[in-house]
Amino acid sequence: MSTFTFSTTEKNKPLLNCKGFAYTIDKATDDKTYWKCGHVRKFKCKGRIHTNCAHTTLLHENDNHNHPGNPVSTEIRIFEEKNCHRALNSNEATQNVIDYCLTNLSDHAVARVPDFKHVKRNIRNHRVKKDLPEIPHDKTFNVIPDKLTTTKRNSLFLQFDSDPGNDRIIIFASAEQLQLLESGEQLLVDGTFKVTPSIFYQLYAMHVVYRNAVLPVVFALLPNKLNKLIVVLLMNYQEFAHYGVQNL
Repeated sequence: MSTFTFSTTEKNKPLLNCKGFAYTIDKATDDKTYWKCGHVRKFKCKGRIHTNCAHTTLLHENDNHNHPGNPVSTEIRIFEEKNCHRALNSNEATQNVIDYCLTNLSDHAVARVPDFKHVKRNIRNHRVKKDLPEIPHDKTFNVIPDKLTTTKRNSLFLQFDSDPGNDRIIIFASAEQLQLLESGEQLLVDGTFKVTPSIFYQLYAMHVVYRNAVLPVVFALLPNKLNKLIVVLLMNYQEFAHYGVQNL
């Protein structure tokens, strides 16, 4: 059977994508969902697909289409959905969101991507609608919005901020993570660049070994690679001192 993916329509309804054709739900029973080609009205297309009710297995495909498929349109649709989802669920810069969503896009699809000015405007509009804070352009921003300083359970998440400036350090950890830090058996530290906000040099993550599992407990945004910044980080958390710090 053919492989398939899912996206959504403009009305946020399920859309099944298979071999360049898009299908919407025609009807559903207790054990099966019947899908019709998205061009059933425009072209009176008789292309149909059946899946199980969980939409995990393709049971039947008739390929009775009276028009060609368009896999590039499917890629563009999924690209736009990824853009929207990542814009609403991350604080990455607009260009970083786009770069991530362009990954694995075919050359033909990249050539069909709307003008980047339009894509960036859509990302900003999505964030405005969700009332997300504006992404800072440098480390001198004054205030970290309250919604980014606490967890979803309203536990304090922002543990340290050295205040605006080029040497700014920001440290995040929840109360539960700090408890794990105190009871962990070993401390591991690891610096990463892949998910670091563009205005910082590095995201420094701290993990503890606890009951045979490695768990993240502290996240620090660092402005550069100077060793003294790590010392500052450790000094602000004296409980780190009794751990044998080990670089991954």
